Amino acid sequence: MSLRIAAACFAATLSALGSVARAQDVHPVAPLLHQRSIEALEADPALRYDPSTLLVRFTPGTDEASKEAIARLVGGGRLRRFMHVEGLELLHVRSTLGIEAAQTALVPHVRYAEPNWVLRSSRTPNDTYFNLQYGVHNTGQSIQGVVGTPDADVDGAEAWDLTTGEASYRIAVIDTGAQWSHPDLSANVWVNPGEVAGNGVDDDGNGYIDDVRGWDFYSRDNDPDDSDGHGTHTAGTIGAVGDNGIGVAGVNWSCKLVPLRFLGPQGGYTSDALLAVNYCTTNGIKVSNNSWGGGGFSQALYDAINASKAIGHIFVAAAGNDGRNNDSTPSYPGSYNLDNIISVAATDNRDGLASFSNYGASSVDVGAPGVNIASTYTGSNYVWLSGTSMASPHVAGIVALVYQRNPGWTYGQVVGRILATARPVASLAGRCVTGGVVNAYDALNTGGGGDITPPAAPTGLTATAGNATVALDWANNTESDLAGYTVLRSTTSGGGYAALASGLTVSAYTDNSVTNGTTYFYVVRAYDVTGNVSGNSSQASATPTGGGGPTTLFQDGFESGGYTVGGWTRTNSSAQVLSDAARTGAYGARVRRTSEFVKSLDTSGYATVTVSYDCRTSGLDSNEWLYVEYWNGSTWQLLEATRVTSWQARAWNVPGSASFRLRFRCNANQNPERGDYDNVLIVGS
Repeated sequence: MSLRIAAACFAATLSALGSVARAQDVHPVAPLLHQRSIEALEADPALRYDPSTLLVRFTPGTDEASKEAIARLVGGGRLRRFMHVEGLELLHVRSTLGIEAAQTALVPHVRYAEPNWVLRSSRTPNDTYFNLQYGVHNTGQSIQGVVGTPDADVDGAEAWDLTTGEASYRIAVIDTGAQWSHPDLSANVWVNPGEVAGNGVDDDGNGYIDDVRGWDFYSRDNDPDDSDGHGTHTAGTIGAVGDNGIGVAGVNWSCKLVPLRFLGPQGGYTSDALLAVNYCTTNGIKVSNNSWGGGGFSQALYDAINASKAIGHIFVAAAGNDGRNNDSTPSYPGSYNLDNIISVAATDNRDGLASFSNYGASSVDVGAPGVNIASTYTGSNYVWLSGTSMASPHVAGIVALVYQRNPGWTYGQVVGRILATARPVASLAGRCVTGGVVNAYDALNTGGGGDITPPAAPTGLTATAGNATVALDWANNTESDLAGYTVLRSTTSGGGYAALASGLTVSAYTDNSVTNGTTYFYVVRAYDVTGNVSGNSSQASATPTGGGGPTTLFQDGFESGGYTVGGWTRTNSSAQVLSDAARTGAYGARVRRTSEFVKSLDTSGYATVTVSYDCRTSGLDSNEWLYVEYWNGSTWQLLEATRVTSWQARAWNVPGSASFRLRFRCNANQNPERGDYDNVLIVGS
């Protein structure tokens, strides 16, 4: 099928998209276009993003007809929806437009539109094999000619005296796949008990047919095997079978590895990484290892990882291999400011920070061995590899052990436990949040123990408002077994609190997710290494302000019974102000028979102009719409095209302009067909 024919198919099948509820339910031409995206990636190893798709999140409340009209602005179709993040979709972009121009066209109509970044595995390869795992148990043995420092490891051998894992506990390996037949992995690879292999049916209803061992989002099939080796190596560090007389032992001797492939020979797309994260959320998988990165900041991927908190998911990420400070030059996904992400730096067999490893006093959480790590590899082999990719799976394995041992803990308690028990080392002081290397034994030693005494509730909480920000401070708790703090927020005094941030190891937090003019109420809780949680601190409140506040610039003026009092102009007499067009009050406006109303207004000096109104239509055919547009100084920009038949409220944010104009028009061709609107309000900020 040619791309031109494929594009022509969009219009005929878009209506079917309205019933899409699961990630694999896509537009009929989506597999073809995905394959072309993969071919573009494999043809260009330096490709930064997919030249044919954008990740777009529609504004809540946008109806299907409006979404279709918005998608047509960039000439393509809506290819895929993503579970767990409302309004997030993958849109096709026509080749003549280009990604940057498409973003510009879409931004006024959606919450965000961003490139489908190419992500790549994070490693510094070394093909020499030697079967010594100093990262788990360092006795001072020589690794590649370097004599190690005893105990410069994660205390894995000591931790195995407490637990070697649970055979049924699932850990996702989001990577290049995994050789699930590897003799040191096969017994620990997940077999989906809800699927009947080979029957072509989605038996467990999770949206994937015959996903017996996970899923391959790169090739779009149910065989996440590994042709690269990177994912197999990380899988071995996490969960190679222990005490079986061959190869290596994973941090978890007993577990179930879930291979989720989205990386190919040249990397993979953000949209497929999104699907892998969503797979974890849908299937209740609480731990994933993510030894990859690249591209720019993706709000879509951020939202998907944030949504995974709903099932307690912890996303362990490699910090990156550029030898740079992530505080000043972020490396995603490890640098996303989310409290269910643990970002991992790499250390060597002498507890030194690896020369290639990224670091960051506030953006990288902890270190783990990542230089010359021996693990499983494709072809049923074993090799040495180096990179933060090799450090991250040590931490993912330990996170799973802590979760296994403490099944009632929240993700915040697990993260707090991992960070609070890190072993301090000189090379990481001031280079990561904990200043230390992850320690499996200490993380497990009191978890699940007999301590049932909670820490004291934090005291001295204060909240200081700024411009779109609230700074919180409180007094440090004095308990020796304190693991961290959780900040909770509400917009109602005295109750309704929801967790805002957890895993905090300092007694301060800045809330940047606030709206000026809204009053917020905060409390803080403390928790200890055993998972005991304090009561709430005293409440503190603040109302952030800034930007001069909103200013009403215009209200519709229809209550005069005419349009000229409000300064509206019209094209012909089919644009009228009528009593039966009103949503509220005595009068509203009506456009029909290719007529339009236009309001001109100087909105210069306002960074943001909010346009709100109520609208409905009646009798419109499938090719007829009520269009709402604004003039940005050079062209008309679409806010929406709708056929809603009952009154609905709308609100849009657009930039201010000296030549701002607002237009309502209808392309109906006969008088009974019409669009009504009322309660137009334009506010500048």
